[in-house]
Amino acid sequence: MNIDQQIKQALSEEVQNIKHNNDAIDANPFKQMKASFSGQMGWMYALVMFFTLLFAIGMVYCGFQFYYAQETKPLIGWGIGIIVLALFTQISKMWYWSEMGHNRVIREVKVLELQIAQLNEKLNR
Repeated sequence: MNIDQQIKQALSEEVQNIKHNNDAIDANPFKQMKASFSGQMGWMYALVMFFTLLFAIGMVYCGFQFYYAQETKPLIGWGIGIIVLALFTQISKMWYWSEMGHNRVIREVKVLELQIAQLNEKLNR
């Protein structure tokens, strides 16, 4: 077997492997989340999710304090805390979900690139 055939076989196996992984990951959002944490930016996604959890916990705490506050000044303070932490929570979630969509597009582009390379090889024979 010459080197060209070995390259074509490896490329074909790579395309099939990427397609299989892509289909498995795109099956549901939980698998997409798992795949995002295993990539190069996994540490950043984990950090954002950690802060999102902290924001949500802080928001719940502010809600309890708001409920039990008796005077106007603390009510306003805890209410502002709820609003700000809710915004931070939503912003971090929106960033994370947009990054997951970005990662999905990149996976699809990689599959297309490999398919184009295979097609180009077939046409050049």
